[in-house]
Amino acid sequence: MWRETTKHERNLRIWREELESFVPEKILDFHVHILNAGVMPPGETFSCAGHPIAGYDLDDLAADLAELYPGRETRAVCFGLPDPRYDAGRNNAYLAERCRGARFFALRLFDPVGDTPAALEADLRSGAFLGIKPYPDYVRKADINAVEIPEMLPDWAMEIVDAYGALVMLHIPRKARLADPLNQRQIVELAASRRRARIVLAHIGRAYYLKCVLGNLGAIAPLPNVYVDLAMLNNSEVLEYAFGVLDPSRILFGTDAPLALAPGKAVEINDQYTYVTPVPWKLSISDERRKLVFTSFAYEELRAIRKAVERRGLGRDFLRGLFYENGLRLIESVAAR
Repeated sequence: MWRETTKHERNLRIWREELESFVPEKILDFHVHILNAGVMPPGETFSCAGHPIAGYDLDDLAADLAELYPGRETRAVCFGLPDPRYDAGRNNAYLAERCRGARFFALRLFDPVGDTPAALEADLRSGAFLGIKPYPDYVRKADINAVEIPEMLPDWAMEIVDAYGALVMLHIPRKARLADPLNQRQIVELAASRRRARIVLAHIGRAYYLKCVLGNLGAIAPLPNVYVDLAMLNNSEVLEYAFGVLDPSRILFGTDAPLALAPGKAVEINDQYTYVTPVPWKLSISDERRKLVFTSFAYEELRAIRKAVERRGLGRDFLRGLFYENGLRLIESVAAR
């Protein structure tokens, strides 16, 4: 069983000893991927940190939330797995049908090459989606590190998103990520030109290591329609820095489930980051000698959040906002428009 939840005694002990008294009673995970049946090519699997899975639907998510956060009220913002080889239409349709705004909320995968203005406008008008999830791979550029944000979010799409005051869950491109001056300039331009749209920078702009975030939030912090989520952030120094720079009302808890349920940890090495996992994975260094006992990426994230919060001397109001209230206010404001 690859999922590292409290069904394993070692994780139940971590929850009881380290996390239960810290995590608020309500949790809204703003960053969850869903992979329903028929989305992947036949016979293919998706690698959750080296663990092949055939799918991950909302029933799986509901079960995992209960086992990851015992006794907590949980909600989630969900979107598909953005891969040009996958059936995005089927992924979107499943979420539109199953996410009714009570517990789970949907974002629509957006493909700037394959989508049309009419289809995007119809989906946002339907009320089934809070907004869109673009991804660098959908640009289909030979060099993925050369993708720019306007290629992921062309003017015609952002005009529609802005008209509906919808969300954009933005996984920023380019090798330097948040530290890239072009990315910073284009984020500022996007937020300034589309003031009704709400831009969520996934993974704090993919700032998994300290050098990536230091000095690089200044241009973004004042923007009233730009938020960040903390998905897969295991670095307490990154979080401590971000908590001191950003408006606390625009910081959203997120995990990147189902990936975050797998055993492993993101680590910083010489101004770089990688993952360490118990099994081989294309993005990780693996513990092939089995020297370590792992918990989940999600629990390592909660540990890092706790350390950063305690160092900053932040209180329960901050935690309630981070884990639930900030996200719910954002969802309600988008839905009202």
